[in-house]
Amino acid sequence: MHPFIRITRPINSIMSGFAVLIAGIIAGGYPFTYKVVLASIVSIIACSGGMVINDYFDYEIDKINRKDRVLPMEEISLRTAFLYAIFLFILACFIAYFVNLKAFLICIAADVSMFLYAYKLKRMCFVGNIMVAFLTSLTFLYGGAAVNKMEAVGMLFLCSFFATVSREIMKDIEDINGDRKMGLSTLPILYGEKKSLLVSQIFLILAVFATYLPYFYRIFGIQYLLMITVLNVFVLYTLYLSKREIPKAERSLKIEMYGVLFIFFISKMIA
Repeated sequence: MHPFIRITRPINSIMSGFAVLIAGIIAGGYPFTYKVVLASIVSIIACSGGMVINDYFDYEIDKINRKDRVLPMEEISLRTAFLYAIFLFILACFIAYFVNLKAFLICIAADVSMFLYAYKLKRMCFVGNIMVAFLTSLTFLYGGAAVNKMEAVGMLFLCSFFATVSREIMKDIEDINGDRKMGLSTLPILYGEKKSLLVSQIFLILAVFATYLPYFYRIFGIQYLLMITVLNVFVLYTLYLSKREIPKAERSLKIEMYGVLFIFFISKMIA
């Protein structure tokens, strides 16, 4: 895979665009309008820019924790990576202008936030975790913004936010050695792995509770309740797994988060 593609982590970026597309369908129904498609493209490009700028500022850390990434392997220069990220941010905002004003303003705010997160905020204890969770979950609100119905996907945003905070803390625990060498102040470094894992587990439990809100608020029916309960059995197993195998639990949680999105989509289609 070409370095200019690989550095954007295309699977993650495409999944963010898919999340916007599904959120647009959940909020506005099917068939969806071209604005939902444009918003999805905006998300893919903006997320790609976020991945690139993150790798730019994480260059020294990745030389320890992620030696196989594009910049530590010197497949792209640091200067080129920086300019590439800025280009992707600008392109995303340009396309967002043709969605609507709300989508355009959110795109600008998201791009600035991703830059600040990579530059400074991710190195601030817990603030970085909250920020990346917010930006990740914002994709769902963005799908709603494309059809001017952001409130319809608010509960999906909440589920994603809690689960992503949990997963980000797991990743910090996994990366503790490299982060400590770089003098970072992550939650595991400041308060220890056991306490950090407990915080991660609390947020994961909150995510499980949040998945039941659409049923209790009568947005989705019994089919949703059954599907989400089956998925949450696996989430609770991931909770147990996190006590012994953080990397495996973190990967499992990522898959389960996609599962929640899929269940929201199916529930909307059969509603």
